[in-house]
Amino acid sequence: MSTYNRPLAQKLKKRLQDSRCYIQVLVGPRQVGKTTALKAALQGKGVYETADSPTPLTAEILNQWWDRALQNPEKILAVDEIQKIAGWSEVIKRRWDEAPYSLKVVLTGSSALLLEKALGESLAGRFELIRATHWNFSEAHEAFGMTLQQFIEFGCYPGSLSLLPEIDRWGDYIRDSIVESVLGRDLLMLHPVSNPALLRQVFSLALGMPAHVLSLQKMVGQLQSKISLPTLQSYLSLLGQAFLVSGISKYSANLFREKKSSPKLIVHDNALLRAFVRPIESTLSGEVMGYYFENAIGARFVEAGWDTFYWKSGDKEVDYVVHGPQGEKYAIEVKSTLCSSKDLNGLKTFCQTHSEYQPCLISLVNQTVPGTKSISPEWALSL
Repeated sequence: MSTYNRPLAQKLKKRLQDSRCYIQVLVGPRQVGKTTALKAALQGKGVYETADSPTPLTAEILNQWWDRALQNPEKILAVDEIQKIAGWSEVIKRRWDEAPYSLKVVLTGSSALLLEKALGESLAGRFELIRATHWNFSEAHEAFGMTLQQFIEFGCYPGSLSLLPEIDRWGDYIRDSIVESVLGRDLLMLHPVSNPALLRQVFSLALGMPAHVLSLQKMVGQLQSKISLPTLQSYLSLLGQAFLVSGISKYSANLFREKKSSPKLIVHDNALLRAFVRPIESTLSGEVMGYYFENAIGARFVEAGWDTFYWKSGDKEVDYVVHGPQGEKYAIEVKSTLCSSKDLNGLKTFCQTHSEYQPCLISLVNQTVPGTKSISPEWALSL
């Protein structure tokens, strides 16, 4: 288990072996193994530094690290959590432009804002992006022996799994070491948040509604403090940038209507759901596990980079409408119990109107329904 390396490490190692190695930027959530993958790829070579410091570091430290790496025989500089250094992108850009490819540079970060702002504004054309996602089922099974049921209920943050026999300790770890680190530290350092307590309320509300479509107006009404619709939308965006919760849009051929739709809330890893159950030792009901299963499926499509939507018209709905990297177009129903053709009327209605989509069923129980393609949950959760 301790020697398991995600494919992420091999991908980064291969990039560093390239003679024309652009700046490599590894972006992903906290505690999913970015540092482990980075160190596995480096194999002790080059200069490794971290900006994950209790006190803010100034950009001048980057010049010191850069100069030290130039003296290193391997000519490699790796910096963890680079976004925590104010003005980092300007220094990296200046030093890179002074002598392109004189160093092989790897940067990691735990905020999608790293990509949206600094990379787009300062480093355009100079970097390659590597996305580190939450662990999928095949990785969790191979590395830790997790069963499908365990993965659906507890997700996979590797550092927490040894605590699962004491589920209260496990929950404390998820809440304190992951969620609190992001909400109470990372987001407040990197983003202007006028009301941190309200941001936590939005997160808590999302955890109570996994794989649910919820109108933004109703969300405003359920919050304890007053909040404007634009502020709510900005807070949901922040939670997505922090790899905690994303809202997927309703599918529509009209892009404007799609953007204006009520979001379907997807929590990026089910550990974030399970750790906030009270009491945490309680057994989840079948209905709740059904939502956990649906959420886990949606999270994998989102994190794997598939364009992911839901569809609803009156009382007809489809859990997920997805576009894959190889041109796949699936309309998907997710079921945790046996179902019949009647239970898939929404899927049938959607595919009659949108014939380019293949109707698919992802089920926890072994079943086939005429007119649909059966997709195994193991495949979907291993994207």
